[in-house]
Amino acid sequence: MNPPYRSFPLELSRIVGLLRRLVKASDGSETIEFALLAIPFFLFLLGVVEFARLYWTQSELQYAAEAAARCDTVNCCSSGPASCGGSTGNTGVQNFAAGQLLGMSVSSSNLSNFRVTGASCGNQVTFTYAFDFIVGPLIPNSTITLSATACNQA
Repeated sequence: MNPPYRSFPLELSRIVGLLRRLVKASDGSETIEFALLAIPFFLFLLGVVEFARLYWTQSELQYAAEAAARCDTVNCCSSGPASCGGSTGNTGVQNFAAGQLLGMSVSSSNLSNFRVTGASCGNQVTFTYAFDFIVGPLIPNSTITLSATACNQA
């Protein structure tokens, strides 16, 4: 009975003969081609997904900034309603902005450099957010700081 595998001899002439036979044979060539092309293809797909997620996050941050600027203009956080986390003032507006990030579980403390100022355009809300890629732990310094600014006329 033959063993289910063949051990490779370490002689150079036999290895050269084996390589010639592998080049001429077409059995399994599709598997080898897939193995060579799959890595760059899946890296490309991962990149597309990551940058789509980055763009979506930036869009959500901008929407939250616009909603927070409007909230500050109409004084929706003046009495500390539930949508403002029971807080008033800038903290209430910051909690409201964090609540407007639909599909994202972000606490208000993750919105750093949060400022509500009176500008020539009205009430202006500005904040930053540290975006981490999915493969962030594998790549050092892979955090991108996203910022959002919105103004609502008083």
